[in-house]
Order: sequence, then C-alpha cells, then structure tokens
Amino acid sequence: MPRLLSKEWWEERVLRMYDSWRDPVTWHVAETPDGPKDLRQFKRRRFALLVTYKRNGDAVPSAMWFGLKDGRAYLRTGCDSWKVRRMRNNPQVLFAPSNIRGKPKGAVLACTARILPDEEKPAAARIIAGAYGAGRKLYDRTVATVYEEAAYIEITPNALVQAEAQAAEESAARRVEQARD
Repeated sequence: MPRLLSKEWWEERVLRMYDSWRDPVTWHVAETPDGPKDLRQFKRRRFALLVTYKRNGDAVPSAMWFGLKDGRAYLRTGCDSWKVRRMRNNPQVLFAPSNIRGKPKGAVLACTARILPDEEKPAAARIIAGAYGAGRKLYDRTVATVYEEAAYIEITPNALVQAEAQAAEESAARRVEQARD
C-alpha cells in the first residue's frame, strides 16, 4: 500500500475518484454506423470519451479534456498511465463528445491514436490550454501533478487517416509518372 499522502497515494485516490464518476453506459459504446467522419461535432464540447482496448479486447473508457486543430484532437495523460500502455499495443480507439462522466453526447467515431514525440508536445499543450484557458491551467498545477511526466496523444479519425494515405499514394504516383516523362 502506498505511503499516506505520497504521490502514489494521491494518484490512487484520483484514479478511484475518476472511476466512481464514470457513467455505466461508457462500458458499452460502439462506433456509430453511418456517423460523421470528422470531429466537427466536438466544437463547443468540454469533454470527450476515449475508449482504448486491453490485449484481450475489453474496452476501457475514459472521459478526457481535449483540444482540436486541423481535424485532429489532442489529449494529455500520464506517461505511465494504463491508457497509454493500451494505445501502444493497439492504437485503434473510439472517440465521442461526452459529458464529464463520459456519457456520449454525439456520434462515436473510430479513430487512430498516436503518442506524440517530445518535439510535438509543446504544440499539443498549447492546443489543449487554448481550448480551456484558466481552468486547464489550474488543473495542470493541481490534479495533473500526480503524474511525473505527461504523454500527449493525437486522435485522428480513421476516415482522415485513409484520405491522407490515398492522397499520399496519388501524389507518389504523379511523381513517378512525371519522372518517366
């Protein structure tokens, strides 16, 4: 058991608090068929439901703060958190606008998560802070200090990933064609 009032003790309490807030419906969400393929529905939303997957396929939901830019969402969590470990194993996630308890308030999208390298973290931090202002700064200085180091995550809808891959293929084909001429 962690020592009373240690960093580990606080982390355990905070995580237990988040678990107690989680809406029971979050454990059973699925991708919305024929739903939107982009993140426009997330504008003016304060929270998002992120669903990651264990190795055995079990879904694990988390309500998260996020920031939006260029069709992508950016999140922050602890570097050693279980959700980061799950995303390293399986970057396919579900993402939906939600309330603070994680109850979806819109369509659930299939997305791909990418853990950002150190050089991209400052830009992601600015995007998230810009979405929340002083409230986020207060959170970062209090509750978020439980984690030693932060991991920043980029969430990209699978439709955007596929469109970008197709555009890259077409561009490469054009370059090859131009090289032949």
